[in-house]
Amino acid sequence: MQDTSKKSPMELINEVPPIKVEGRIVACEGDTNPALGHPIEFICLDLKDPAICKYCGLRYVQNHHH
Repeated sequence: MQDTSKKSPMELINEVPPIKVEGRIVACEGDTNPALGHPIEFICLDLKDPAICKYCGLRYVQNHHH
């Protein structure tokens, strides 16, 4: 197991791969447990670049079907 004690929170969140979602708008709450999350943030997704939540730094991309 990797020692994460020397990494900053932003380094840890950057290791999370972008989350693929359907549609153009995603609602980020930071966690599935409301007590551990943040205020809901509605994010409009770009067609090519990941969109980043301003509260937690999670990245979201559209899941493109070909």
